[in-house]
Amino acid sequence: MKLIFKKISLLFTSMVLGLLSVGPAAAEYPDRPINVVIPFAPGGPSDVVSRLVATAMSRELNQPMVILNRPGAGGNIGMGQVANSKPDGYTVLMTSIAVTQNPAVFRNMPYDPLKDLVAVSVFGESATLISVSAASVPAKTLGEFIAMLKKAPPSAYNIAGGGGQRMSMEKFMMQFDVKLEQVSYNSGGAAAFALMAGDVHLQLSDAATMAPPYKSGKVKILAVANETRLPLFPDVPTTKEAGYPDYLDKLHFGMYVNAGTPKDILAKLYEAARRAVASPEMQASLASLNFVTSNMTQAQSDSFYRAEVVRWREIARKANIPPSD
Repeated sequence: MKLIFKKISLLFTSMVLGLLSVGPAAAEYPDRPINVVIPFAPGGPSDVVSRLVATAMSRELNQPMVILNRPGAGGNIGMGQVANSKPDGYTVLMTSIAVTQNPAVFRNMPYDPLKDLVAVSVFGESATLISVSAASVPAKTLGEFIAMLKKAPPSAYNIAGGGGQRMSMEKFMMQFDVKLEQVSYNSGGAAAFALMAGDVHLQLSDAATMAPPYKSGKVKILAVANETRLPLFPDVPTTKEAGYPDYLDKLHFGMYVNAGTPKDILAKLYEAARRAVASPEMQASLASLNFVTSNMTQAQSDSFYRAEVVRWREIARKANIPPSD
């Protein structure tokens, strides 16, 4: 009998120890809100598109996506925050073309763009609008404006960009062989206000940012740097129609995370973004902004991101564009 009790006691003890050794089941991602870092101030194209996508993604993931605007240093502050965050999928970056352009023009990046970030999804792109202030620019066509710039000294006119658009401005000046004073703002929206006031002469931006200023009559859109006209601005000619077929320019938007993020989390984030952007509601919202969605996979998105970083760096090198601190 004692032997039987001893065996039962040993069996019970081993069962208890076995249960104690098994920790709590790992929570399935995501089990809490996700922070969405937008590296620019509210009101610009990155902010508008990111908020739309984040709202739709929160429904797909069944978790809130908390918007955190972190402007500064051309977007590098917010981008660096995500690149140096914990690689657990709870801090994501949503931004524009600045994520691929900044490494070409900043001497001291707070992270290594090819080692510290990975692209989750490229949502799509929006064609660039060449817009001028109605208050300070008399030109009515792109040709008239370029002629004005060629005759004027470099400091006579300026060009504004939202955060992280220095390479877009440099590209414009190289393409048209003109010189303008560059003015940077924390967002495309802030630059647009300056354009409306006449403090800025030229801005390169997207349809979402330019629609209200254009409707107000305080901004003239001289051309769209696209292959076709935009439905939102049917009277605005393409750069080809304006006599400059070689100048095309688009802003792409996407989502990025710390490069150490596990692949299963990358896959969940990508799928949520894909489903969100593909929904009829989102397609209608983005189309109203003249935003063309992408069908890139996660791997294709990351390959595109890395190729763009290299491409912009090479453009800056060939053009001898001095880096900023």
